[in-house]
Amino acid sequence: MAIPTKFIPKASAAAITGARRRLGQALPSSTTAVAAFTVPYFGQYNIDLIHIVNVSSTQNTSVSVWHDPTGSTYDDNNVLVDEYVLGPGDIFQLYGEESIADYQNAGTIGVKSSVAGAANFKIYGSLEGETVVP
Repeated sequence: MAIPTKFIPKASAAAITGARRRLGQALPSSTTAVAAFTVPYFGQYNIDLIHIVNVSSTQNTSVSVWHDPTGSTYDDNNVLVDEYVLGPGDIFQLYGEESIADYQNAGTIGVKSSVAGAANFKIYGSLEGETVVP
């Protein structure tokens, strides 16, 4: 099993008051990068956990994660994880108190697996202004 990784990119300018929840998920059906999270509106967002599971019981897979705050260009300029190998059933997590924060309305978190259908990516965090309704 992979050891969780502490990841602390740039700090947010203002605190988010919204509820923490799953913001996005992807189980890519191809080996090309896809958006697992797209900012829904102009406002601050904070991603504090990216949880990746190799759902294959027989194959290794290499996973990659990108954060492009202005679009969906997934390259070396905005890579967070570059081809990290997960064995069958392994889990990898990016997490941190400061985490990934931005405010632009075109931002995305892109993900890719070297084996189609082998990696499940879940994105957790909060959006400015959201509240929990019981």
